[in-house]
Amino acid sequence: MLIPNTHTMKKNYFITILAFLFTTGISAQPVITYNGNAPQIGDIYNVSGTFGTFDPGPAGGGQSWDFSDVQATLTAGVTAVDPSSTPFADEFPEATLAFRDDDNSLETYNYWQLTGSELFFLGMGSDPGTNPDIIHYLDPRKIMQYPFAFNDTYTDSYFYAYPSAIMLIHRRGTIIAMADAWGSVKTPAGTYNSTLRIKKVKAYTDSVWNTGGDLMSVTTHSETDYEWYTATSHYPVLHIQVTEAGSSLSYTSLVGGIEDNPLLSHISVYPNPADDIINVRLSDAVSEKIEINLVNQMGQQLTQLTKTGNHRFSADIGGLAPGVYFIRIKSSSGKSAVSKFIKR
Repeated sequence: MLIPNTHTMKKNYFITILAFLFTTGISAQPVITYNGNAPQIGDIYNVSGTFGTFDPGPAGGGQSWDFSDVQATLTAGVTAVDPSSTPFADEFPEATLAFRDDDNSLETYNYWQLTGSELFFLGMGSDPGTNPDIIHYLDPRKIMQYPFAFNDTYTDSYFYAYPSAIMLIHRRGTIIAMADAWGSVKTPAGTYNSTLRIKKVKAYTDSVWNTGGDLMSVTTHSETDYEWYTATSHYPVLHIQVTEAGSSLSYTSLVGGIEDNPLLSHISVYPNPADDIINVRLSDAVSEKIEINLVNQMGQQLTQLTKTGNHRFSADIGGLAPGVYFIRIKSSSGKSAVSKFIKR
């Protein structure tokens, strides 16, 4: 009869545990999904950034990136709104989402199309009125596909024709995207322990014609984008772009939105859908001063809710048109959140 070798058994058991931990770690890598990462109407972000020389670091798993000491020189607000409520809605009938640049004096909107498996950039419109500036992709640019995991790839082509008063510009390009790294990343907005990095290599050609139809120039360009996502971020938490002219870095912080937000876990909004009255109830865990506003799909404040008790607020919405609205919540410590409801 063979007598088991205790040392060998312990060694094999240890190897088995290591293998289990390793495979578990692999399966726990962040995956970009529609439910977790697709942007939604009501998302509000601050985007901060600067220009300089930035090293995106190597590819591979288990990376650690630290950009926490970056000094931003530019900051802008971005709000996701219903495209039908924007001044360029007729130009982008296929759009399901629009991002409004809140700090742009020209009133600029970026238009997107979201499906259950893909996200596309359709173009932009700015300065509505007598001289609007519109770029509409005839072949949209693919931003994301769902799901997307480490080592996944996609290739996409895009095209737009941009007429101006003195020339016509055609841009035709390709994108090769790959989730090439994962790990933890630090930005001035916070630390994200589980992120997936997507590298996008772009090559495009600009052809320029004058008003007489003569071809004036043809130039080719290339750029590489690195985008970091968590499993729940609707927008990259970090973005580095490297072009022929140099590089830039930007990072985002959620001001309010549909993403997980600790403030929302202590707040209930009811009824939803609502007919005449909307109510907000705060739990005892929210002890600081709270400001609650009713907001439309353009991000415009309609009214501030009236306090009806220590932890209750309400508003009469009987006069509002049926549709989607938002309750925007701000605390005295600077925390904020947005909750969506439907007016019947």
